[in-house]
Amino acid sequence: MRKLVVASAILATILTMPVGAAAASPAASPTPIPTPGPTFSSAATDPDRAAGALAYLVAAQLPDGSIDKSLGETADFIIGTAAAGYDPATLTSCTSGGTGALAFLATASDAATADAAQTGKAILAVVAAGLDPTAFSGRNLITRLAALYHAGTGAYGDGSTFAQAFAILAVQASGGAVSPAATAELLALQDTDGSWSYGKAPVAAGGGDTNSTGIALMALDASGIHSADAAALAYLATQQLADGGFPYQNSTANGTPASDADSDSIVLQALLAMGQDSGSVGWSKGSADVLTSMRASQAIDGGFTYPGSGESAFTTSQVPAGLAGVPYGAAAHFKAGLGVPATQCPGYVPVASPSPAASPSASAGSAAGGAASSGGDDSSPSGSSGPGFTFLAAGAVVLILLAGGGLWFYRARSRPR
Repeated sequence: MRKLVVASAILATILTMPVGAAAASPAASPTPIPTPGPTFSSAATDPDRAAGALAYLVAAQLPDGSIDKSLGETADFIIGTAAAGYDPATLTSCTSGGTGALAFLATASDAATADAAQTGKAILAVVAAGLDPTAFSGRNLITRLAALYHAGTGAYGDGSTFAQAFAILAVQASGGAVSPAATAELLALQDTDGSWSYGKAPVAAGGGDTNSTGIALMALDASGIHSADAAALAYLATQQLADGGFPYQNSTANGTPASDADSDSIVLQALLAMGQDSGSVGWSKGSADVLTSMRASQAIDGGFTYPGSGESAFTTSQVPAGLAGVPYGAAAHFKAGLGVPATQCPGYVPVASPSPAASPSASAGSAAGGAASSGGDDSSPSGSSGPGFTFLAAGAVVLILLAGGGLWFYRARSRPR
């Protein structure tokens, strides 16, 4: 534990040192790109920070096009890219000759044909990218999902909350008709305290979690069903912490609960889907709300940290869509050909937008990404961090992971994605 504290101190020193010690000064604050999709309260979005997170993820992208070789994380990367106004077709790793994220998704979907949650999430990513899920690289993902539906029970796959919710969201987003039995099955999984848990049956009060609850609410609200909203909102209100953010569970069973960016993002998306103002008095703790909690966990290079650990692509991949204010399944409008500026990639040289007739909004988006965002406070990420800074930060993160003995890795990876 002492080693972990020392390592954390080292990382804090590195990440708070003047950026000029390792890189050029950051550019002036850019004009934020317009929020795509449905119109939500501007107070609930931060597209500049979303651009910074995406720049971090581009640098973290593996040569096979994935984020951590994970379908779920890569799908979130694609969805967040489209939500922030960038073209998912441009998502290729920094490695020369690397594969695109969409190509990885196609291959990874083949290994998930028996998984309704993963197949549903893949469909959401394909739709967000403006592609046809019935003809995605020679694959019909809609047919695959339909094969996992059990007409007798209304359940998709194993009938768990994530399987049911992501399948319903996928059917809605792709223009299909959701069976009433499917939404009834999801409603039946709601716990007595208004929450949902990850499993295939309701659990006792206190056993649910914010992530499952947020995903279930987005699926039901996308289907026009609001009968569960009041109880679920009451539950989420009990989960909000003093810093304005949300933990996976507000329970001391696994130690002192702490807000994390993943949970913040999912709850924010759910609140937006239900028409809630996340910055209102009812969803604030003094001057703090869920968005200020998210901002506080973003590192200078755009990545997001998990409580008690360094930043990671696993945590960061969920966040951009929430910062852009786009719930799962909502329409995302991006500029064709506009890529996320790879400001964290070694040797990156900024280039003009690939579109000669770029609109003012697209140009603003390019500027926002090019600066890797300069938000409203001192913790705003700077896209001017050079390779030297990135290597220093990466080294500190490695030190933390070694000192932590794998405890964080087990806890973070145990969350469904």
